Amino acid sequence: MTTLDHIAHETGRDGFNLLGFAGRALRVVFHAMRMRSDRAALHAMPDHQLKDIGIGRSQIEHYTPVRFTLSGKDA
Repeated sequence: MTTLDHIAHETGRDGFNLLGFAGRALRVVFHAMRMRSDRAALHAMPDHQLKDIGIGRSQIEHYTPVRFTLSGKDA
């Protein structure tokens, strides 16, 4: 495939893919559920256990973010 063919193939989308959108939406929902569970578990730990794993109580929100993006990119 030439470079020009490759570029034309990448930009020629067939339209909205409902199955792909649903898959990404489910992935976001399951990620949010997991982060919420992890956040609750970290908040339930005493300060000395958090210190043992190397985070402070104020950093829990930073380490358990919940993203609400439905883009095709996985970060």
